[in-house]
This record gives sequence, C-alpha cells and structure tokens, in this order.
Amino acid sequence: MEIIFSWVLFLIIAGFLLILLDLFVFPGTSVLGIGGITCLVIGIVRMFIIFGPVAGWISLLSVLGICAILAFLFIRKKAWKKMVLNDELESKVNVVDKKKIKIGEEGKAVSRLVPVGQASFDGEIVEVHSLDGFTDQRTLVKVVKIENNKIFVTAVSTDPSP
Repeated sequence: MEIIFSWVLFLIIAGFLLILLDLFVFPGTSVLGIGGITCLVIGIVRMFIIFGPVAGWISLLSVLGICAILAFLFIRKKAWKKMVLNDELESKVNVVDKKKIKIGEEGKAVSRLVPVGQASFDGEIVEVHSLDGFTDQRTLVKVVKIENNKIFVTAVSTDPSP
C-alpha cells in the first residue's frame, strides 16, 4: 500500500512540477502543462479508486488549495509581469511623401537590403525594397517604383566612404 501511495503522490508532485516548468521554463509549449494536468487528474482519480472517497476528496481539496495558493502568490508577486513583453514598437509604416521621394531619386542604403532594409534620401531614412535581391550597406540606390507606400530601388554602385 505504501508503494502505491508513493506512486500516487509522485504523480501529483510531478503534475505540479510539469505545470511550473510549462509556466516558467518553457512558456508557450503547453505540452508540459497538459502533461502536468494529466498527472494531477490521474493522481486524484487513483486516490479515489485505491484509497476510497475520503482520501480522494482530501487529495482533490489539497490540490485545489495548493493551486489557489500558487495562483495567489503568482499574482501577488507579479510574476506574470516577467512573462509579458513590455517593449513598445517604435517602427512605423512608410507613408511615402511623393513630393520628397520621387522615381529616379538616388540615395544610400543605411542598412543591408535583404531584400528589405532602410535607405536615406536627402537625410530622411525610409524602408525600401531592393529589386536586385541582396544589397550591401552604403550602396547607392535609385528609386525605380513607388507602389502602395512601398519604395522599390535598384543598386547604382557601392559608396566607398564609411
């Protein structure tokens, strides 16, 4: 009987550990969480079947109590804030001012165009799409098409200056 009780207790503890691993170590996988919930359910059901309703209810209420305490501590310690991305997006959608950037205008690639990157035209940095595929940084580029707020460029030459 003691060995069976040990295995049932092991299932319940393993269930909690798998859920905690799913939350903190491997978030987003859900496989460990599902495995943990399965272990908890199997452990509680085995307690009802093997040791009777009194032991089953004690184990069920114990598991629910531990879950409530963990949830309370999780919220109180603000542990969920460590799992949330707080960074703000600083990028913006290109709104092409056709008065500033015109077809045929030349600029310089500020970043590597693979095939999308950034280029500078008269000091204004905008997102561009290279029709040549990969274009190195500091390459002179020429606007060949503007379509749906997308600027398409081709390489003119490489600028040797840094």
